[in-house]
Amino acid sequence: MGITLLSLLLLLPAVAALADGGGARPGCQVCGMYLDQYQQTTGTLKHQDGKTTQTCGVPCLLRLVQDAGGPDAFSAIQVRDFKTGKELPAKEAAYVLSSDLTPDMMPSLIAFASTEAAIAFQLEHHGAIVTFDQALAVISPMAMTMPTRMQSAVLPAQGSLGLGVGTMHMEMDTPKIGSDSEDAYDLVVRQGGMGPKEMTADGTMLMASYGITDDLALGINASYLEKKMVSYTMGGASTSETTNTGLSDTDVSLRYNLWKDTGYSQFVSVLGGASLPTGEFDKELVSMPGVQMGTGDFTLLGGLLYTYRLGDFWMHASGSYRYKLENGDDFKFGDDRSLGLAVHYTPNYDMMLGLEADAVSTEKNEYNNVEVAKSGGFRSNLAGVASWRFLTALGGNFTLKLAAGLPLYEDLKHETMANGTEKTQLGGGWFGNLSLSFQRRFAVN
Repeated sequence: MGITLLSLLLLLPAVAALADGGGARPGCQVCGMYLDQYQQTTGTLKHQDGKTTQTCGVPCLLRLVQDAGGPDAFSAIQVRDFKTGKELPAKEAAYVLSSDLTPDMMPSLIAFASTEAAIAFQLEHHGAIVTFDQALAVISPMAMTMPTRMQSAVLPAQGSLGLGVGTMHMEMDTPKIGSDSEDAYDLVVRQGGMGPKEMTADGTMLMASYGITDDLALGINASYLEKKMVSYTMGGASTSETTNTGLSDTDVSLRYNLWKDTGYSQFVSVLGGASLPTGEFDKELVSMPGVQMGTGDFTLLGGLLYTYRLGDFWMHASGSYRYKLENGDDFKFGDDRSLGLAVHYTPNYDMMLGLEADAVSTEKNEYNNVEVAKSGGFRSNLAGVASWRFLTALGGNFTLKLAAGLPLYEDLKHETMANGTEKTQLGGGWFGNLSLSFQRRFAVN
């Protein structure tokens, strides 16, 4: 799986050059979108050394100005009047921020040759009128950041397509009795029976997203997984191994933006979704729910998302509830209540560094309407994340994303049987994933 992802990375530059005809079709330096599709909004930067750079619109132009240290890095900065398409000096233009149209990149920032033209547009499409300096102060290095283990309240613009492929690894190697950790071998030897030693999961992740409108976005995620459970048997004298491989359940989600402020610094969105039972539930593995490929039935998801931007920092928060239906084998996985918090730093338009924390409280599983031992409980995790946009091609941009984390605190439900045997769950360990994504916005008429 990792080799497949590495091969894709090595092939991308050649594929991009071939698809773009060796650079015959220019794209925006920041977002990669084809400039010939955005002639009504393109911006032009003339560098002190005489070099000229074009962007798809005002937001990307201002990001280059920021990255260069300010307007003085350029001998001329020009934008296009949205009404006539004629170029004019950027400092002489009036801008409408946060209208109900997004002609190029986020945030919606449209230039006009006169304040009167901007007012006429504002009366029809809302937003606020700002100067060049005010617009420059509003722009962040990135239009948005996307957490790894939660969703963002910031939605992609209408027509924005995202595709991703990745590889992941997860392992748990510490038996838990409540919030206490136990040595797996000592626990089994002490109890004279059998117990979990280690569980791992490796997989290939597939992701897609699309901006249906500026306020509604669709997301789809699925994985092909290999799960392995190793258990001690015969009082620790030997081990047994159970492996399961296959497609996971497919998650489908919709995000709808309820509110965002004019300066694109605060966002509130609702989250709804379902998982489709594309992963197999194996009745023979009913005693090992952790290695199942799927729940065996639909699950339903609802939540609330909030994002706050302060300069180069993005902060995301989420709360959600997932209800899991009982499947045809009379097994019901426990419902989840989840909270998430992420802080991302964007020093420039190509790089993001951050920390993400999440917590999940899960009810016990049920089999034939009876609660299952070794299920449910509370888990919280902390992960370091990073992304690097390394290539603009094919009318968009390619980004590498990396995340790696550890459990912060775990309190897993367990039971003590009549003979004193502890029914334990595995915790501890670590998780990580590496993904490659492509984002492009298609021109919307």
